[in-house]
Amino acid sequence: MGSMGSSRHMKRSAAPSFWKIPRKLGQFVVKPSPGPHPISESYSLAILLRDVLKVVKNMREARYVINSGKILVDGVVRMDKKFPVGLMDVIHIPSMNKFYRMLPSKKAMLFPKEIDSESAKLKLCKVKSKNKVKSNKFSYGLHDGRTILSKEDLGLNVGDSVLITIPEGKLVDKVKLEKGSLVLFLKGKHIGKIGTVNDLVKGTFSTEKSAEVYVEGETVRVPLRVLLVVGKDKPLLPVEVGE
Repeated sequence: MGSMGSSRHMKRSAAPSFWKIPRKLGQFVVKPSPGPHPISESYSLAILLRDVLKVVKNMREARYVINSGKILVDGVVRMDKKFPVGLMDVIHIPSMNKFYRMLPSKKAMLFPKEIDSESAKLKLCKVKSKNKVKSNKFSYGLHDGRTILSKEDLGLNVGDSVLITIPEGKLVDKVKLEKGSLVLFLKGKHIGKIGTVNDLVKGTFSTEKSAEVYVEGETVRVPLRVLLVVGKDKPLLPVEVGE
């Protein structure tokens, strides 16, 4: 009988292109497990520690540190070396008193920017879904797998962003995707840069919703899926990595 589901293993050559790992040093690499972020847009926790942050020398050390409960993601201890770490996630290493936020940049699609302890208490999330559930509550699904339940309509739509506390997930602020909003590019030529929305373009049967954004001296039209709203007059959080 054939195996069911996707493979639990991943060859180095098949790892996401933004992973900065030696492609010919061994055959396999730690594959991110199913979780809050897709494999193509995340690091497995062990790879992040060893190959990106370089706080451990080898996989044995990575397993020891993780299994000892010494690594927190969004304020929660993670003891799975395959746990997927993705956009806007906050990594805390208590023994080093270090905090990092995963941000898009020219350096990599996901780059760990060091942040302070106060900034590490907050996280910016994109609204991916909105539904009305039992008891007439509103359910908002966020890009990192979280769900916000509210008795009242928060006035949020798909594409908007929310600022929440971590790990509690308490809503602190929100920002709409509209003309004049500041957006962060998650992919493409302007990855990691902040632009201003000039106009929103409705999708059709064959084209997806997009936005005209002024960034780095030019106006470009890009799909909404590669943008994250970060503020109105200024970003709710520091999100640019820099060159």
